[in-house]
Amino acid sequence: MTTSIKRVALITGASTGMGRAFAIRLAKDGIAIAVNYIGDPEQAEAVVKEIREAGGTAVGFAADVSKVDAIVQLFNDVVKEFGGIDIVVANAGIGIMGIPIIDVTEEDFDRINSVNYKGTFFVMQQAAKHVRNGGRIIQISSTSSLYPAAGLGIYSPSKAPGKVITEILAQELGSRQISVNSVFPGPTKTPLMEKEVSKEELERIGTTMNLGRMGEPEDIAGVVAFLVGPEGGWINGQQIIANGGGRI
Repeated sequence: MTTSIKRVALITGASTGMGRAFAIRLAKDGIAIAVNYIGDPEQAEAVVKEIREAGGTAVGFAADVSKVDAIVQLFNDVVKEFGGIDIVVANAGIGIMGIPIIDVTEEDFDRINSVNYKGTFFVMQQAAKHVRNGGRIIQISSTSSLYPAAGLGIYSPSKAPGKVITEILAQELGSRQISVNSVFPGPTKTPLMEKEVSKEELERIGTTMNLGRMGEPEDIAGVVAFLVGPEGGWINGQQIIANGGGRI
């Protein structure tokens, strides 16, 4: 673990799943981590503790990214704590899967889009305002928005806007040497996935992947670490598909 902290990363939805893996992976590269969470402070504290025990720097920040005022306050709190922000990973998201379009309610629509679309948009807006020159912004999307399937009629569209936001923001922030990219994970073993999809279906999905298994959060964390690292600086405005070569 690197002890000298050179950069600060804010990761939304960092208490579990891929966000947790991102936080732990980036901390290993000597990056101070702002662990955003909502709903379960014990999970967030466990991430912070793991990073600190390994010699890193991490602080938890509770904020509901479905609310713009909370997003603004989150960024202000992180800047106050660390003095600035160099990296933002817009990761927070929720899933509603296995519902045919004909059965989607207005409540379902508003709930998922308040986080996956609205939350992502305004997290990236605040990132554009606060990330220091030369920084990195990463938006976590999903290959389900590229390869839509039955039952994903509400989830897949909620993840699709990030691609366009990324492409536009990459152009708007280029003069500040800030790169903006999207990562599209394929099926990945996260608590969200395991909650929404049966064990039998998860096993079936794994057999369809080119590499013979589903992704792990650490697989996606490696991609994020590359994009925010020194070798990833020339990648900008791109969509990185991280699904092991699958088509799902």
